[in-house]
Amino acid sequence: MEEKDFVLFDNYLQGDLAEDEVLAFKNRLESDGDFKKQFMTYKALSGYLEHTLSPEASAFTQNLEQISQAHFSASEERVDKPDRKGFNYARLAIAASVAFLIGIFLFNQIKTPSYTDFNTHEPIELTLRAGNVKDLVEATKAFNNKDYAKANAILEGLLVDDPENVQLQLYFAITNIELDQFDRADAMLNTISQGKSVYKYRAIWYKALSALKQGKTEEVKVLLKQLPEEADDYEQAHRLLNKLD
Repeated sequence: MEEKDFVLFDNYLQGDLAEDEVLAFKNRLESDGDFKKQFMTYKALSGYLEHTLSPEASAFTQNLEQISQAHFSASEERVDKPDRKGFNYARLAIAASVAFLIGIFLFNQIKTPSYTDFNTHEPIELTLRAGNVKDLVEATKAFNNKDYAKANAILEGLLVDDPENVQLQLYFAITNIELDQFDRADAMLNTISQGKSVYKYRAIWYKALSALKQGKTEEVKVLLKQLPEEADDYEQAHRLLNKLD
């Protein structure tokens, strides 16, 4: 998006355009799909920022106005539009913020997805049929605090006493992915995904994330396509698949 488009968007929203300019603007919205999409994004973000500018941001705009007065006083005036409103420096700050946010948005749309974009694990509440309850509590706390090395060690011990506990198996596999111990993680996830437990599809999702972390893009795609719509992670999987295609 060009800088002049931001100025045009802002002037339109503030009612600063002349009648012929408004007509030209609306015609362009009708004929230029990209221009319309950019305008709608700008409008939504600028409206949000206008309601969320902090006192610090207000102070910034005041300083900006003082610093910029000397520069803008030499700007050419529009003789044919004497009723045009004076430039609002708060709007300049908003426009700059919107430009930055749009840039971040576009970057996120085109960048290659990575494991860290999707490894937001749900907090766990483990159950145990046998073994040390204290260790169970410590494993839960360590995992939820993202201390995956500690959680991994405790979960491995809990699985000795309760080897058929699929929930423990799943979270043990996740800690192994986090620690880049992919062979251990993938072996356990394969077992879970081939079973009939409620964690079957979650295991497939994490198999895909493991492959993603290892850079195995084609394998990721194959795994994601195995998830049915009723799977809890289907929407995330669909979003990741779209980014990879």
